[in-house]
Amino acid sequence: MNGQLTKLPDNQDYPFDQASIIYNQSQFLKLMTDEHIKDVKFGRRRIEDFYKDLQKLSSADARSLLYIDNHLSGKSWENITYNEDDYKSLLISQLKSYPDPMGRYNFLVNYKAKNVLPDSYLDWFKNDLRCSLFLMSLIQSAVSDYAYKGKKELITGISNLLRYHISILNCTSYNLDYKDEILRDGDWKTVFLLSIKSTYLKGRTEDKELKWLDVSNHEQIEWACDYLEKNKYTILKGVFFPETIEEKYELILASLDRLSNIKSDDIGTEKNKGYSPRSYVLFSIKKAWDGQKQYDAKRKTNDGIINIYKRNQERLDELAKKNNVTANKLINKYIEDAHKKMLSPNDQSEKQVLEYPEDLKDDEKNMNLSSKEEVLPDSNPIKPPTELTSSIDKKKRHHNVNVKLSRKKIFEKPNR
Repeated sequence: MNGQLTKLPDNQDYPFDQASIIYNQSQFLKLMTDEHIKDVKFGRRRIEDFYKDLQKLSSADARSLLYIDNHLSGKSWENITYNEDDYKSLLISQLKSYPDPMGRYNFLVNYKAKNVLPDSYLDWFKNDLRCSLFLMSLIQSAVSDYAYKGKKELITGISNLLRYHISILNCTSYNLDYKDEILRDGDWKTVFLLSIKSTYLKGRTEDKELKWLDVSNHEQIEWACDYLEKNKYTILKGVFFPETIEEKYELILASLDRLSNIKSDDIGTEKNKGYSPRSYVLFSIKKAWDGQKQYDAKRKTNDGIINIYKRNQERLDELAKKNNVTANKLINKYIEDAHKKMLSPNDQSEKQVLEYPEDLKDDEKNMNLSSKEEVLPDSNPIKPPTELTSSIDKKKRHHNVNVKLSRKKIFEKPNR
């Protein structure tokens, strides 16, 4: 036993695929195990020598054999992650529980060669969360009861599922719905995975379509996640739980990848049809984000500004001149005095309800006030406050105030 069941030189061309070579290698190991069994039976070796040789296995091979034994014994729930050094000890301990430990080991080696997917077929996605999320979404119905928190758990989960249960992917009904679907030839264990790999990598969302999406802009990534989730485009909802902004970004990309790239005359705007489901979602989400940015910029620019009715502008100027202060300071002073009076426990004055005369309607029109709420392009209106603007004392603004006009206001007369 050389300690590696699956390792092959990388710098050599083989006439057969790796699965066939590994199978032949396993057959050789099976033959060696048969010889070991004979030696034990005839007293030429001890069973302890067999267990000692198992310590030469790689941790990966020991884990694989242990998982297979648990699966075949109906104990897949025991296939959890242990420390690398523990797999060999656990495998040996489990083999000792069988009447014929070497026979069981021989069976597991043979089963692995015939049914377990070699790691070389998993390398293309094992460090790529975006690819792993896409693959997991293809078997979402089979993993709906699972929960994966973060990148490491998700990639480990999909790797183990495909390594030991490739039939889940092969037997699950899914539709890639990509324009150029590629069918590969190969062994029954790998043909579907290879076809998915080629189709996906050639047809997923292109980088140039994602330039506007900035992973360093946390606000944008959070917003995009909410948008996709609200519109039911997010994959693996309730299965994958991202832990970082970077993982949310990868989830956005994988969710877009999952959409079809086949164009349709029925998809698009009223004047512009011919989008694919994916391209239309990209168009819609980018348009919504641009609208959100414009709204935020407008809100930031107008934040805290007060509009003054036209009829009161001259009065305000006169009051400011008489008190030898700016209009802005005068307004703030009145607000402070009125607020103090309202909070004073000795204040017994009655509150007055100010009725706005009808001619103020013309003033409101002149100020371009509207009772309609601004609606963002993503069809999920965020209701901004009615913002009022004034040209008063623009050079010396110390404090800005948001004011909403209403037909009736509770107001305290300030002390003069």
